[in-house]
Amino acid sequence: MTNSRTKNAMLNIVFSLILQIVIFVKGLILPRIIIPAYGSDVNGLISSITQFLTYISLLEAGVGSIFRASLYKPLSRGDMDGVSGIINEQKRFYRKIGVIFVFYVVALCVFYPLIAKTDISKPYIVSLILILSVSTFAEYFVSLPYSSLLSADQKIRISYIVSIIYTITNIIVSLFWVSLKADIRLIYLSMCVIGLLRPLFYTLYVKKHYKLKKKAKPDKTALNQRWNGMVHHFAYYIHTNTDVAVLTVFIGTAMVSVYNVYGAIIFGIEKIITSISTGAAAGLGNLIELNDKEQINKTVNQFELIQGGLATVLYTITALLLIPFIRIYTSDMTDINYIQPTFGYVLIVAEVIYCFRCIYSTVSTNANKFRETQLGAILECVVNLVVSLVLVIVFKRGLLGVAIGTVVGMLVRCDFEVIFLSKNVIHRPIGKAVKMFLVSLSVSVISIAFCSFIINYTSIDTLAMWILYAIITALIVGIMALMLYSIFYKEIIKLLIRRLRGR
Repeated sequence: MTNSRTKNAMLNIVFSLILQIVIFVKGLILPRIIIPAYGSDVNGLISSITQFLTYISLLEAGVGSIFRASLYKPLSRGDMDGVSGIINEQKRFYRKIGVIFVFYVVALCVFYPLIAKTDISKPYIVSLILILSVSTFAEYFVSLPYSSLLSADQKIRISYIVSIIYTITNIIVSLFWVSLKADIRLIYLSMCVIGLLRPLFYTLYVKKHYKLKKKAKPDKTALNQRWNGMVHHFAYYIHTNTDVAVLTVFIGTAMVSVYNVYGAIIFGIEKIITSISTGAAAGLGNLIELNDKEQINKTVNQFELIQGGLATVLYTITALLLIPFIRIYTSDMTDINYIQPTFGYVLIVAEVIYCFRCIYSTVSTNANKFRETQLGAILECVVNLVVSLVLVIVFKRGLLGVAIGTVVGMLVRCDFEVIFLSKNVIHRPIGKAVKMFLVSLSVSVISIAFCSFIINYTSIDTLAMWILYAIITALIVGIMALMLYSIFYKEIIKLLIRRLRGR
């Protein structure tokens, strides 16, 4: 990377990490104040409705990644006519989805109360659906094209900064209304109103910094790989949404609340880790466009070590400390059993695999290889859905069933992406991925064995004790990781240090 690409990538990663940490904190705070005040059923209902509202994004068919990838070339050449054509086509496309979304919300108001297993009244459910739909509508009509432009131009940190401010404001507003024991609908209505300021900011920022031409002819060639991108979008959607949908229909919204308490932690950590992928994506896309294969391979090696190592360290710590934290966190949530250790551990495994898979799929996606990698996405979708439904409906495994389905789907897709990358784009040996997996597994197994030998995690019964043991655990796992990665990845670590020093 040039200094400019490196600087932009680092800034994007830093602000992406800050955003994900803020979202992670929000994910811990809101359930902690909402569940005792309003109950697990209401908390699960809100999470479920939010997931169902995002189903409209299936119409997007993954074109967001395609539009972003198509912007790399005109941006690298300073071709604002080309950029304007792609953005205008994106606006036209997303506004169509916005109109369809209105009809989808009406349909959801009619049918969702009929399929959701909950004791909450239908009018209450409908009012929540209408409130929660506002921000999604605004995204499709205004935000998404401009966010795509910022991402392709390595300025996605602007979007992250806006989201950081928005998320912190939401936390403050929620704490205020809960302290007054206000109707929960008022909390989410306030969030939606505040959220409407984001599209306004994007419009003003892009107008000031980009000379886009409103009359430029929409570039429909940007959607040449739309149907291939759609498959990838479905795969991602199933990864992030299938579990809640299955639980809502076959188990109940109260169990969705349990799922989301674990998810707030496990998925929150995943977002922090994969923020590296998001921040580095535009830089990788630019390198691939320039066809600098030597630099691409060096960058991917460093990318693999950073994201793979971070995933190993953070999820090893999480595996050791998750259940003690859940016990303390849910101590006054007595309307349903929140202590589900096996489910928690399986969900951790699923997200570890996902973090490793993102290392390789990020390269393929930014090389515009949507068509070539769609088979892996299809296999992931089918395997995840079938395994989840069979385990939940036939074997009555509930939470554990949907988690196992996600693990199996992730394994299939990860294997496919590793093999594809070994034969295409940068022709990377499979052995490198296998080596990273084995070294990371060794770090995790040795750390868990050592920590479990010297620390009695079942004795943790206060937050202060948990924090103390968390610090000790983090130090042990961190030192173990540093030792093993330094042995097996000495040269890559030296390159990273030189890059950080600006040499």
